[in-house]
Amino acid sequence: MCAAFRPPFFPHQRSLTYRAFLRLYTLLRYIVVQNLELKKGSAELMILSLVEDQPRHGYDIGRLIEQRSGGTVKFRVASLYPLLYRMEQRGWIHGRWVEKAGQRRRRYYQLTKEGRHVLAAQRRGWLEFVQAINCIAGLENA
Repeated sequence: MCAAFRPPFFPHQRSLTYRAFLRLYTLLRYIVVQNLELKKGSAELMILSLVEDQPRHGYDIGRLIEQRSGGTVKFRVASLYPLLYRMEQRGWIHGRWVEKAGQRRRRYYQLTKEGRHVLAAQRRGWLEFVQAINCIAGLENA
């Protein structure tokens, strides 16, 4: 173990053993991976929800997700547009190019009939998931 990495983690423990470090690293890695999986699963729900009422272009979708989440959730262009493309290929959204005078052309996405069914199912699933987590974590009355 690197001698420079010996901060006091607990008052009774002056240095972190290599074994404890590995356990901590494994736990933190698991949390990060699970967080990424939750974000991936929630991305489709957020996008479908935003295009439910009106067509929106990709930049607007990304901006609204960041704005409505208070900056907690952000999408990079490199991940948002491929996701929109995959959702369009699945038939959940339909995209069309729109050109306006003095502006560059933008692709607007709207929810399809199939997308409405997927959105309804995802909303039910997320509601059940959140309720279960709240019960387990003791947050239902928070």
